[in-house]
Amino acid sequence: MKRTTDRAFPLIEDLDPPHPARPHTSSWLNQRYHHFERRLAYPQTDDPQAWRRWRRNLRQALRRTLKLPALGPVPTPEVEVLEECPCDGYRRLKIAYETLPGNWISAYLLLPPGDRPKPAVLCPHGHVQGGKQGVVDPDIAPGLAYGHALARQGCVVLAPDNAGMGERDGHTPLFDQPGGCMLAWARLNHFGLDLTGLRVFDLMAGIHLLCDRPEVDARRLGCAGLSGGCWLAQVVTALDRRIRAVILSGFFTTFAQTVWHGHCICHHPHGIGAICDMPDISALIAPRPQFVESGIDDTNYPHQPAFSLTQRAYEFLGAADRLGLDRYAGGHLFRGEESIPWLVNHLRG
Repeated sequence: MKRTTDRAFPLIEDLDPPHPARPHTSSWLNQRYHHFERRLAYPQTDDPQAWRRWRRNLRQALRRTLKLPALGPVPTPEVEVLEECPCDGYRRLKIAYETLPGNWISAYLLLPPGDRPKPAVLCPHGHVQGGKQGVVDPDIAPGLAYGHALARQGCVVLAPDNAGMGERDGHTPLFDQPGGCMLAWARLNHFGLDLTGLRVFDLMAGIHLLCDRPEVDARRLGCAGLSGGCWLAQVVTALDRRIRAVILSGFFTTFAQTVWHGHCICHHPHGIGAICDMPDISALIAPRPQFVESGIDDTNYPHQPAFSLTQRAYEFLGAADRLGLDRYAGGHLFRGEESIPWLVNHLRG
């Protein structure tokens, strides 16, 4: 299927072919993009067998693209509790765990009161102040601190730092340069690994961790993420079918409208555009429930045509009522007014 190249949508680059007096490489690449097809676009049919084949093929291709096989089996990590404090309606544990030898994750585990197993939500953060802190701390969160809000609604919450971010950030001491996504991506690239892949691997280990907790009902798992956390929530939910429902906030769009213009290197798994687009990844989640948040003023991440493409996939599967959308007055933030009650409701039964 062809790419999204219709200029009726925001941020689609003009087709402006290069010529001898204007030999721009970027224009040449954009020209190629207008004629480029992704190999594993979702099937334009309601045939269940076609969807089963496509799901299997795209999951396998995504795992290869993200270099997940090279990381080995996803572990169920042992938890070290570093701190514990009471919060408004739950206990907050600061924990650490290894997913690969020496690859330590710093995370918050939020535990509501009560003895019965509860729903659990994995909450990856985006490029926000404080990394995981912005998921649980209302004072610094961009919009709603969604981990905090979900814990107050009775969900166990795991909010880990992404590789290269939060407490897992670092720098190059020889040159005293900042680390972050670029340093992590470059060093992983030397090993033939991928930054999105490592982050997804770590999140899958987090799912194992949650399923292993006595406080958690492993049949009722959700996921929620803002911005770069939306991207990670989309990918991990597509690959890990234990996740029952997901909120995707602030980065629900297409490659042509985001990473094609550069964006952060962490959203650039090598060759992913050859196999799929972002709406295909959401179609891989279907027919599981999926809720999209998109701020009207968040013009850097337009939700169309991605939402309509995903909606079409849900219609093919007879599950149009399982895809929600909140277009709110605001910018790049987690709103949560409609999405949090929606997720809690889907994880109740």
